[in-house]
Amino acid sequence: MSTGRQGLRPVGAVGRGFIARALVEWALVGVLTSALVIWLSLTAATARPDNMIYDAWMRMRAGPTSEQIVIVAIDNRSLEALGRWPWPRQIHADLIDRLAQVQAKAVGYDVLFVEPSASGDADLARAIRSAGNVYLPMLVDPVGENGAPWQATEPIPELRAAAAGLGHVNLVVDDDGVVRRMPLFLSASQSSWPHLAAQLTRTVNPRPGVVASDQAQSVAHLTGKGAVLVSYRGPPGQFRTVSFVDLLRGETPSAFLTGKLVLVGMTGDGQGDRYATPTTGEGQLMPGVEIQASLVDTLLHHDAVTPTPLLWVALLSLIPLWLLMGGLLLLRPLWSLIAGAGLAVTLLAISATAFRLGVWFPPLAAMAGLALAYPLWSWRRLAAASAYMQVEVDAFARSGAAPRAVTTLAGGDVVARQVETLRTAVSDLRDMERFISDALHSLPDATLVVSETGAVVMANAQAQVLFGRGELTGAPLAPLLKAIGGLGSEGQGAEESIEPVEIATPTGRRVFVSSAPLVDANGVAQGRIVRLADMTEFRLAERQREQALQLLSHDMRAPQVSILTLLSGAHDRADPAFERRIADNARLTLTLAEGYVQLARAESQILGDAVFDLSQVLLDAADTMWPQASQRGVRIEADADADGGEYLVRGDQGLITRVLMNLIDNAIKFSPADSVVNCSVVAGENAGQAVWVCTVRDHGEGMSAETLHRLFEPFSKGETDRPGAGLGLAFARTVIERHGGDIRCETRPGEGAAFIIRLPQAIETA
Repeated sequence: MSTGRQGLRPVGAVGRGFIARALVEWALVGVLTSALVIWLSLTAATARPDNMIYDAWMRMRAGPTSEQIVIVAIDNRSLEALGRWPWPRQIHADLIDRLAQVQAKAVGYDVLFVEPSASGDADLARAIRSAGNVYLPMLVDPVGENGAPWQATEPIPELRAAAAGLGHVNLVVDDDGVVRRMPLFLSASQSSWPHLAAQLTRTVNPRPGVVASDQAQSVAHLTGKGAVLVSYRGPPGQFRTVSFVDLLRGETPSAFLTGKLVLVGMTGDGQGDRYATPTTGEGQLMPGVEIQASLVDTLLHHDAVTPTPLLWVALLSLIPLWLLMGGLLLLRPLWSLIAGAGLAVTLLAISATAFRLGVWFPPLAAMAGLALAYPLWSWRRLAAASAYMQVEVDAFARSGAAPRAVTTLAGGDVVARQVETLRTAVSDLRDMERFISDALHSLPDATLVVSETGAVVMANAQAQVLFGRGELTGAPLAPLLKAIGGLGSEGQGAEESIEPVEIATPTGRRVFVSSAPLVDANGVAQGRIVRLADMTEFRLAERQREQALQLLSHDMRAPQVSILTLLSGAHDRADPAFERRIADNARLTLTLAEGYVQLARAESQILGDAVFDLSQVLLDAADTMWPQASQRGVRIEADADADGGEYLVRGDQGLITRVLMNLIDNAIKFSPADSVVNCSVVAGENAGQAVWVCTVRDHGEGMSAETLHRLFEPFSKGETDRPGAGLGLAFARTVIERHGGDIRCETRPGEGAAFIIRLPQAIETA
């Protein structure tokens, strides 16, 4: 039995209040978490965890270094071979001469010469000037001496004049001690200094834009511009490196350095020029000269990591947050959790993909918003649900609707007490629903509970039988009633009619449709209870009573009165005509009674369920009526299709035989002498169903349209004055319709009449 209840009870005032409050709290949670995400995105609050993710992506992005870059390392072996640091400047001069001999493209000499030496300065200046491609470093400190806002320390004048250019070698160390970016340009007051790596890059690619503008700015403090996130290629030792002493002694092949960008710098232990980078491991540091080489490599390949502007970070971080907020509002808790975890994983995947494409998007601000929004909203939803549940349970207990008292636990956890209260209330509701379901099922008539929208929410077994469907829940009422012929008077649908209405189904049953309003405890309409009472038997009994009254009061009364008149009058009782008239009236009375009994049986008796040949029944009926036809000089011709097949019909063979005999008898009565009554059976189709079409045709006078209209009504004898009750055709229609077929008459005045029966074809089973 269909007993679903969805859609029956709309949200009450209390429920609407809680929903409105929940929406306000949901919006408030979204605004608060959005404000947090924006603040985290625009500040450095998540810098450390974001940097950890940045370092992980950098290690995944590591690749091969450029073969254009060679490092000449002042390593431990060189320090052992050439003596204690600092070395005499003549050694540096000899190395630069050697680099000039092998025709290096450019040399970045990452060694500070800010103080004059006792000897060798002139030789070093000569070597630098002779090479013509040596760039020297300088120091630019953000804090100068005697309170100065900055201080730039250049090489001694002789070397400064000889060098191809100067460049600062300042590094930017983040709060966690890792070098991730370097400014390509420093400026203060009217002075500006490019980076040493940028100077070297210009020798290979002088295209504008590789290095930030050289124009100085007027601010007094030191300012960095064009900061570049360096693309590190891996841990220390990735670049091609030769030992200082090997090159000085000529042990390095010239081809190894020809046309290369050479960086000379310290890699020996204990010299202090080492830093942590995103690609250095635990306890590992990278020499400064390798960091400079990494910057040169980044500039050569144009693959510096581009940071996403902070405003865009804030805006983009809000997208996953509000996607989650939408999920929290629409999805169940489990799916909301899955959605939150999926969004977090998606953020990491997007950040990693963007990093591989050279764009750094820090995901921690957005992930923090997700991490805060889910528990915050879950807490508010749990609190709101708990409060709503308590209010509803209390109202349920006060209403007296529960068959037993709602109990609560004393002490214990608040949620546990509420769960126990809810369990008790739900148990009572289940008992009440079972009671309602059993009561609905026990009703003798088909009954539906319909929502305000017109959808069925409950139905009993009788309704399923009436509509011929096993499941009615959710079905709209209007099409259901239309399917069983539910049209009220004046063309109005029965489902729309306020007053009760009686409808006729396609199967010939009469159904009385009535409804009663269904309201909640507050008197608000929730739907209707629709009752569909089967009035078929009642209407049949009513019609039979009316027919019996008509038969007794008119049809049977007339011959009886005639008999009494003959008996009480002054007639010669010895006259044969006297006896004949009394006998005729008596036979007419018996005929009327027999016809009425046959019609009543046709309407109420249980039909037989046999499969028989309709053509054989037609031939038997024609043979039975042959004497009457011969007496009137009428021939009966009965035939079927020429294929010789069977014309199988399922039903009551005796009733069908009597119907055909009545039709043939009528045809004989209304046919002139020397005429033919044609009887036939052929195959046909009616509304897509295979049927047998049986026709009985006479060649009499035919009938008028008015007579044809009421031809099949009981006690209708048409335009003839012949004796009879007018029940034969009513009997025929009743029998044929109960067999699932139909009967009609085609006639024209002066052209005879044809009675056409259509019965469903049957297939005989073993």
